[in-house]
Amino acid sequence: MSILLRWLIDNVWLFYVACAIGILIYLVRALAAQRERNLAIFTLEHETATVRAVRAWAMVFVLLVISLLIFIGTRFVLAGFPEYDPTVPVPTSTPSSGVSPPTPDATTTVTDSLEIPTLTPQTAAPQPATSPPEPTAPATPDVTASPSPAPTAVPGGPLSGGMDVRFGNFGALVSWELSSAEVVVGKPFRVTLYWQGLEGQSATDYTVFTHLLSPDGQLLAQHDGPPAGGAENTSDWEAGETIRDAHEMAFRSGATDYTGPANVLVGLYDPENPDDRVTTSEGQDYVALPVTVNVLPP
Repeated sequence: MSILLRWLIDNVWLFYVACAIGILIYLVRALAAQRERNLAIFTLEHETATVRAVRAWAMVFVLLVISLLIFIGTRFVLAGFPEYDPTVPVPTSTPSSGVSPPTPDATTTVTDSLEIPTLTPQTAAPQPATSPPEPTAPATPDVTASPSPAPTAVPGGPLSGGMDVRFGNFGALVSWELSSAEVVVGKPFRVTLYWQGLEGQSATDYTVFTHLLSPDGQLLAQHDGPPAGGAENTSDWEAGETIRDAHEMAFRSGATDYTGPANVLVGLYDPENPDDRVTTSEGQDYVALPVTVNVLPP
């Protein structure tokens, strides 16, 4: 129903055109009836023409009122509801429908500037690697986010799920989608994040990082870029706003020999200082999506 009403709002001009055509028709009839009344010789002809003119002018008035009500309803009533807000994404199909999420428009170049967090069983806070060019081996990330609905999936199909992890006081990661539960080495795959603006305001336009890590900490694939390809900078997020943020993750050239389970890590950092990351409500500077991706050989 919400999709139908949103379509009606987006195409409300059709109603305006119909009302305008009706007004023009009845306006012509009213003027013609008035002319006949003025030229009428007999009383019966005069009264008949008067009735037709009154009816035609009444229809013109009714169509004008309908046009005004449509304008008020779509501009100030329906369009003010959150479910009809054009900035809120249309609900996507669940995996059972067989419809994959739409192709993202983000084309930000993959970078290797972000060091991978080092995780140990004794502490959940990752530490950046210092000397080796390749990231040190962390243990499998321990997801400590608030309880959220279990991800839904079909074998080899898309994955989706909800969560509630705050980043600073300006944004929260509320849901996510993966284009497939299984990915092939060397082939790109998509992760779509849904952020929600909070009451705070970000003074920095942060970069989003999405990393695919093996259980031993090997960085397999990644994509770093501003939210929504730069169309929704974090400094512009408003409270209650939902931001759809798609990232096309690409495998690293040196990570083509691994197959098996892997985890997706998400976080925010200052592009001017990659070591300056945003802390989550769980006290970490990243969040691991509550899902395991199966990496298949090419």
